[in-house]
Amino acid sequence: MKRAMLMAVPLLALAAPAPAQPAPMTAATEQSAPVDPVLLAKARPVAAIILPDGTMARMMGPMMQKVMGPMMEGFTRMPVRDLLKAGGMNPAEADTLKPATIQQIMEIVDPSYQKRMNILVNGMGPALGRFMSRFEPDMREGMAEAFASRYDAAELDQISAFMKTPAGAKFGSGFMELAADPHYIGKMQAMMPALMQAMPEIMKDSQAQMAALPKPRAYKDLTPAERKRLEALLGADPKKVTK
Repeated sequence: MKRAMLMAVPLLALAAPAPAQPAPMTAATEQSAPVDPVLLAKARPVAAIILPDGTMARMMGPMMQKVMGPMMEGFTRMPVRDLLKAGGMNPAEADTLKPATIQQIMEIVDPSYQKRMNILVNGMGPALGRFMSRFEPDMREGMAEAFASRYDAAELDQISAFMKTPAGAKFGSGFMELAADPHYIGKMQAMMPALMQAMPEIMKDSQAQMAALPKPRAYKDLTPAERKRLEALLGADPKKVTK
């Protein structure tokens, strides 16, 4: 058991620093209530100040490169046993492992790990920034719609008036970038060891509820009709599907 879990560490280490993927659009977001056009017109200038052109390139480019390095360094200094606990390993069994860190293991498993991570961060940040920049107009419109659905006309006028002041303009134009500020990230990074230790307790209720559910079925457990439906959905060759 220990051997299997330890061999999974390199994969976890490679995957962990990757940016989080956007959550899939749900029915709730697809069916958002329409907003008042008058309120939307008032909200758009506010959204334009908060998310000006080039924001995503700045966040995902040089700024993200400065932030991701320390974050990854902090992650690799975590004891493997803490990571395994967070992944669901029995705490008592995980505590039998020595306090080796991910970095120590990766130095053996992949001597080029640090260079690999540097290439990933230095290349992914700018590329992701260029990709996200294409969607800034849609993001601004979505932000304006959100403001129009949350604030009334008088409130939007007050917000807009503040954004036109020097302090408001500075606050608004830098608001999105606060999430990537090293000061903020540093506090989040310092929280990670405690979060890893608390994860088993955080997951306890969910795991108890999931344990009461029927286990997922294997392909061999499906009825012929269900197998055909699955094969049709995947476009799989029935002869090549694992029995």
